[in-house]
Amino acid sequence: MTLEEHPGTWTYDPEAGAAYVYLHGPIPPGGVAEVVTVDSPMVNLDLDANGRVIGIEILATWPGERGDKEGAPE
Repeated sequence: MTLEEHPGTWTYDPEAGAAYVYLHGPIPPGGVAEVVTVDSPMVNLDLDANGRVIGIEILATWPGERGDKEGAPE
């Protein structure tokens, strides 16, 4: 099996308790055609118009942060 390497970036919003992984760089406005929930309500996959995953949203408190946000683990 050959693994491909692709540049990607990620962000974390401590107020929302959410991380976002951009798999192919910035997503233009309207670039997400569909959102697929994988692990409700913790993981969402953003798909482009061709059904390819372009981003991953992870809703969870960052390790080491207090779990005092609504819905976040304690």
